[in-house]
Amino acid sequence: MPENTEFIGLGYDQVLLVPGASNVLPYSVTLRTQLSENFELNIPLVSEAFGPETDTRVAPTALNGGLGVVAEQEDLSKQVASLQQVKETVVDTEKYPNALVDSQNHLRVAAEVWLVAGAETRVAALVNAGADAIFFYLHGALAKNTRDLIKQIRQAYPDLFIAVGVVEDQSIAAALYEAGADTILAGRSVDSSLPNDITYPFLTVTMNIADVAAAYDNKSVIAVGGIHYSGDIVKAIAAGADATMVSDLLKGSVLESDGSFKEGDMSIDDAIFQTDGGLRAGMGYTGSQTIESLKLNAKIVQITDNGLRESHPHDVEITKQAPNYAKG
Repeated sequence: MPENTEFIGLGYDQVLLVPGASNVLPYSVTLRTQLSENFELNIPLVSEAFGPETDTRVAPTALNGGLGVVAEQEDLSKQVASLQQVKETVVDTEKYPNALVDSQNHLRVAAEVWLVAGAETRVAALVNAGADAIFFYLHGALAKNTRDLIKQIRQAYPDLFIAVGVVEDQSIAAALYEAGADTILAGRSVDSSLPNDITYPFLTVTMNIADVAAAYDNKSVIAVGGIHYSGDIVKAIAAGADATMVSDLLKGSVLESDGSFKEGDMSIDDAIFQTDGGLRAGMGYTGSQTIESLKLNAKIVQITDNGLRESHPHDVEITKQAPNYAKG
């Protein structure tokens, strides 16, 4: 990595999971994951917010057991309205038995908030509208006033689930946990000196932040970035993540060999179903009955570029392209 010779790490494409002795069948595994003492997901997926257009993913993600994040908008009332629309969604428990719901059987929902002056006003409006979680985003280096703001919000809302990111530095992660964050979004920070390309060491960063979380009670890690296949989710959890934040997977998009994405046409229901299936297969492959056992017991080995090519299907004639897969 020419931009930063002091940090050397690995991405998800540079490793493989080591198969383990297993009596675990994929259909029997448990995908539930604990993010804090009082907050858990039924599947380890969080839908990433990329502007108001991604708000349509929030309810379907929660209906399938994950957590959706309502994007911040300049007009606070519009973000509040989007959040309330999700909270008012009627849950068909026969169709969606795994839905992520609160004690009133309303979908659980998170809201995106940038850590800038006045953020506490936005948080108050979103919590009053029913937000179950706030996902804070840093716009630069962590400053004292930012830490103080997180502490203030933690004191004001002791039961609110708080995530903060995106963080790649262990000392910053520790400071945020101590300020009151329940989870850290581990990935490439906005002020990173590391390259913003496919060489970024997402897996190593996740492992490093997970090491910090392990020193605290009831703290967790959500892996952000570099996740393009369901196998990457398995690797991220094996690296210590408790959940993963995804975007293109929910569209059924696929990563092409040139680094671009081919848009998919799958529904979110189908995309999550296939993603869950890949995760279940990986857990069976490693002998992991639960997300926690996958974190604790899975082993990872580094591979070469040739090994990566060998790990994909090869020397076969493709008669029909899969809707959510492209050979890297």
